[in-house]
Amino acid sequence: MRLVVAMSKTKTTRKNKLAPKGRYADLTNNFAFQKVFANEKEKSLLVTTLNIFFEKKLAYPIKDVVIKNPYIQGETKYSRNSVLDIRCEDTGGNKFIVEMQVNSQKHFIKRSIFYSSMSIASSGKKGEDWDFDFPNVYSLNFLDFEPKFADKRNDVVRYLSLHDDDYPEIRYDYTGFAFVMLPKFNKSLEECVSLHDKLLFTLRNAHKLKSRPKQLRGKFFDRLFKLAKFSTFTKMEFSQYTSRMMARADRKAQLEYAREEGIEQGITQGISQGITQGISQGIIETAKSMLKEGLDFALVARITKLPKKQVMALR
Repeated sequence: MRLVVAMSKTKTTRKNKLAPKGRYADLTNNFAFQKVFANEKEKSLLVTTLNIFFEKKLAYPIKDVVIKNPYIQGETKYSRNSVLDIRCEDTGGNKFIVEMQVNSQKHFIKRSIFYSSMSIASSGKKGEDWDFDFPNVYSLNFLDFEPKFADKRNDVVRYLSLHDDDYPEIRYDYTGFAFVMLPKFNKSLEECVSLHDKLLFTLRNAHKLKSRPKQLRGKFFDRLFKLAKFSTFTKMEFSQYTSRMMARADRKAQLEYAREEGIEQGITQGISQGITQGISQGIIETAKSMLKEGLDFALVARITKLPKKQVMALR
């Protein structure tokens, strides 16, 4: 019976998740995110996004980028390979990794460092004369969950970088990380004034919009919403989009089912343990009463089924 209920939940979740409520795709979907921001014909969207989030890190604004193969091969056949959402390089040689991550991971910050390290290692030149002057590598991570930082601050964007422990103001921008936690962004559209906030609002809410509001106009958003519009999807693109949404719905249903099972089992075990503890305590109290009446230790142990040493300890 429980299995039937779980399957029913999965189907309901899929239907709700996959039915397009608005005219635009959910941009937290990896396929939709790549379609919009890794588009060769509309690279200005990616350029603007990188400039928005790394404005303070870069010596000069990015003018153009080359979108690279997102596949990074490990150093040996035994090394781990990686496939990123977006990997690109600007005209100054700086490298960028851009990820949209929906499912929470325990060590996501470490994962980001690992991917950046792979990008650094893959940029090494062959030969003994290479002096380790690798290009700067920046990692931009849009997250539909909140990773565990060491503190409880409510900042939507957190930046990590290398700095001097004794002089924190001295930083080394050889590599830098930006973690954009979408669930922490709760501004209404009326509260969004900067391009930064309007972009975050769009990432969170584009799929809920039945029409595009006037606040989200201009070249940047004209191009973005055109690519995100369902009517511009080919049959193959829509199939890929829905398959990603289906995988997400399946995972969510599985986690919810596991959580409910865990809670139910925990309650059952708790009741069972409570009953067992109550019975045990009752037997001990009975043994104490029998000892007060002057019964022999061996006799009390035989009647209560308690070990003789435990009965003797109750004196």
